[in-house]
Amino acid sequence: MNKMLLLALSGAALLSSCSVIGTRAAAVSGQVRGFPVDQNLGLALVGFNNGQYVANGQRAQVIDKLVSGGYTLSLPRNVAYGTYRVVVFRDANSNGTYDAGDTILSRSNNKLLIYAPRDNYLFKGTTYGWNIYNSANGDIQTNILNNYDIDAAN
Repeated sequence: MNKMLLLALSGAALLSSCSVIGTRAAAVSGQVRGFPVDQNLGLALVGFNNGQYVANGQRAQVIDKLVSGGYTLSLPRNVAYGTYRVVVFRDANSNGTYDAGDTILSRSNNKLLIYAPRDNYLFKGTTYGWNIYNSANGDIQTNILNNYDIDAAN
């Protein structure tokens, strides 16, 4: 009986880890701090290339209207390989997505989300799928994508 229970628990743990380990799917989590409430704010995954945010519709965006406390954002598989950031923005036209005219209210946390087609893509140490690269110290998170904290710019 104990062996059956251990086998069942091991199988469940292995299956639950499939969304992070061995596939391109993942989730990123962190804290959101210092933002006003009820200001039509959104949380978005947006492309970030050459120091510019990409809002041209070629990159999928994930929106979560809850911008206080902690967050967990599922990262999509159907986006181009490259660099991304999670930002808090004011949704000027209330369409539920980050657009070029929207104001980003979060400051840089020196971290990039890297969606990699292979190991060591863009930075040594990244692995296939989603990674966090910390430009302040060169650290790379490959399995558990946490501590992606977002603070208000002011």
